[in-house]
Amino acid sequence: MLFKKLVLENIRSYEDLTIEFPTTSLKNSILLAGDIGSGKTSILLGLQFALFGLQPGQKGSSILRQGADKAYTCLDIEIDGEIITLERTLKRSKSSITPNKSSITQDSSIITIGSKREELSTSEMKDRVIELLNYPKEFAKKSNLLYRFTVYTPQEEMKAIIQEKPEVRLNTLRYLFQIADYKLIKENAEILLKKIKESIKIKEILLPELNLLKEKHTLENEKKIALARETNDMGIGFQQLTKTKEELENKLNSIQDIIDEKRELDSEIAKLQVSLQGRQDLETRMKKEITLMQKQIHEKSDFSEERLRAVSELLEKHQRILEDKNSKFLEISSQISVLDSKKERPLKLKDQIISLENCPTCLQSVGQDHKHRIGKQIQYDIEEINRELEQKIQQKQTIIREIEKEKELTKGYGMDKNNFQQEKIKYEHQKTIETKIKSDAFILDRTSNEIMDIKNKIKQLEIKTQTFSKSQEEFIQIKKEFQNINEIIRIKEITLATKNKELEILKIRLGELLKEIQDKEKIRGQIDRLRGLQGWVEKNFITLVSLNEKNKMAQLRNDFSITFNEWFSKLVSDSLSVRLDEDFTPIISNQDYEIDYDFLSGGERTAIALAYRLSLNQVLNSQSNIKTKGIVILDEPTDGFSIEQIKKMRDIFDELKTEQLIIVSHEEQIEGFVNDVIRIKKDGTSSIQ
Repeated sequence: MLFKKLVLENIRSYEDLTIEFPTTSLKNSILLAGDIGSGKTSILLGLQFALFGLQPGQKGSSILRQGADKAYTCLDIEIDGEIITLERTLKRSKSSITPNKSSITQDSSIITIGSKREELSTSEMKDRVIELLNYPKEFAKKSNLLYRFTVYTPQEEMKAIIQEKPEVRLNTLRYLFQIADYKLIKENAEILLKKIKESIKIKEILLPELNLLKEKHTLENEKKIALARETNDMGIGFQQLTKTKEELENKLNSIQDIIDEKRELDSEIAKLQVSLQGRQDLETRMKKEITLMQKQIHEKSDFSEERLRAVSELLEKHQRILEDKNSKFLEISSQISVLDSKKERPLKLKDQIISLENCPTCLQSVGQDHKHRIGKQIQYDIEEINRELEQKIQQKQTIIREIEKEKELTKGYGMDKNNFQQEKIKYEHQKTIETKIKSDAFILDRTSNEIMDIKNKIKQLEIKTQTFSKSQEEFIQIKKEFQNINEIIRIKEITLATKNKELEILKIRLGELLKEIQDKEKIRGQIDRLRGLQGWVEKNFITLVSLNEKNKMAQLRNDFSITFNEWFSKLVSDSLSVRLDEDFTPIISNQDYEIDYDFLSGGERTAIALAYRLSLNQVLNSQSNIKTKGIVILDEPTDGFSIEQIKKMRDIFDELKTEQLIIVSHEEQIEGFVNDVIRIKKDGTSSIQ
């Protein structure tokens, strides 16, 4: 990977900065030159933010320029010949709860590969960058230690690592060398061993019951055999009783057929007796009815159909006359009412004219002569109406008399008709009785014959039923025996069912005991396997893991120590040498004695930190195929160096196997050791190029 271009907007001391990283030679060495505090390190932090965003625990205020609300970075990198652009933004937003306070968060993240531009979330962006750099996936969830220790580590931070507690430093190196899994495996193995021992203890508590269960199973099995034998004997006896019951049942069925036949005969006799009684009752009743009917026809009726017809015709004639008279009466009554109404009108007119003062039409005065003439005319009209009314009243009286006469005639003819009709009913009733007497006499004769036949049948059936009397006694005796043996079978059946149930329960209990024994045997086998696993983990697995870890760490430490000593010897006098102990702690020696780190000069400490840093970079890059192995960033690598040591940095830079070397330094001599120089200076509160 190579850095191609960096754009910073409102990042730390930069309002707007664009840096084109030169890539003109095979080995690109670039110096970020400037006074202390000019903003050189801010460029490195901008690079890191553009790549990975904010680090865990890092506040946005450490990146966002003071007073700005939004920041932007854009980084072009080249990986395997392809240009990739990474864009990130920061924004400041006010809190809705406390308006005076604000928070700084990462906003948008955009990646462009070729012509494809894609906006991602912060976590997705980091995962994509980790993937592009070919970093192990476990580095996606943690701080970018691999980048910090292979590409960019501030000098003071490296000194702090050297002085860190051995266990802390060792854990960090395990993680960087990706051999931290050995420790995790051992810790997990210890947890596994603890759980295995706990499981063995729990299972061993259950084992003492095993022998007791086996003894109980033997006793229960013997009890089952005895109960099965007893149940089998009872079953044989039950079968014999069942056979006897079937024989008795067959006899009962045979006798029952005979009894059923007798019962049918008795039923037939009973039916015949009922039928006989019914016929006898019918005979008696019909004889009485015939006698009564003969008495009823003793007196003959003198009914004449011609006389009834003549009276009916006269009645109908006078009823029609009466209807006509009533119609005329209604007509004359209506005419009288009309004449009365007609007479009231002129009288009312006469009264109105007499009381009239002026004519309502012409409004002239009405004279007495005019009133008298109109009054005489009205009087004449009233008299004409009275004469006609009197004539109609006389006609009405005549009609009323005629109506009364016709009513009398109609009533008389109606009474005559009713009398003739009653005689007709009596006459027809006598005819019906005569017919019924003849019919009943025939039925009476037939009923008498049927009574004789039924009496003969009953006599024959009674003779036949006498032959079945012994069968009934035999049936009662056999039925009693059947009931006794049926009761014995019922008791035996209950007893046998109880025994079978006991046997079934006993079998279930034996099955449960056997399963429990098998489970205990399984537990015993599990304990044996767990003990074997325990021994293998304790004696083999953990030992093997520890040995592999030790060999791996020893190999790394040996390579690291050799490289460390080589880089250190290039920076200091030949009298001093360094090596690493088992905790990767630098041991400084002067001839035959060791020197404590605190007694070293500032330049010697910087030399140790730089040598440690370069050695770590070299070893880590040799262990992996990460895409950043061709980049090294050194931040103030000569802090505290003498002029002689600074001169040696030319050889250091030449021997570094890097495609791109970025150096941050305020030492002017370094400018002669690199290909390109980017100068940074402070302009007020802003840094500029």
